[in-house]
Amino acid sequence: MKRFTVLVVFALVVAACGGGAADDAATDPAAALSVEEKAAASEYAVGFKGGFDETAGGMAVTDDQALCVGEKYVGAFGVDRLAEIDNAALDSESIPLDEARQMASLFLDCVPMRDMILENIASSGPEMTEEQTACLSEALTDEALAEVFTAQFSGATTPQDDQPDVFAAMAACANI
Repeated sequence: MKRFTVLVVFALVVAACGGGAADDAATDPAAALSVEEKAAASEYAVGFKGGFDETAGGMAVTDDQALCVGEKYVGAFGVDRLAEIDNAALDSESIPLDEARQMASLFLDCVPMRDMILENIASSGPEMTEEQTACLSEALTDEALAEVFTAQFSGATTPQDDQPDVFAAMAACANI
């Protein structure tokens, strides 16, 4: 039962994502946003936060984290393409893998999902041993989370199907 609960909590979590010099724009897509783009990013952030908070298994993003995601997404994709991506997600269409990777990376730049997942499991999941906690902490690398979110954003039926190694590692932790 403990193993199942840990996996369910993680699955629920997964089912849930300015201004500066010209040099900043090369490394941070949000750095050179126009006033209109910043307004669009703020609007996106409100929707993102509401959607995330409803589906993330008791976790919530801060307003700053949501705005960070909105600004990075608008900066990277532009307002029109971001709207197309949102519409594709609503229609269960797939998003190109390169864009899904970029979305996952930008999302994880803004939201400390690894820490949030570990804290959520520790506070609301079954009591875990120190060994299980250490194992889960090792299994939930930033790279593993990027793979899971890339699968999620690209329209994989379920991240568990597309990233079996990540979920197998987590299942192994529950069996310690």
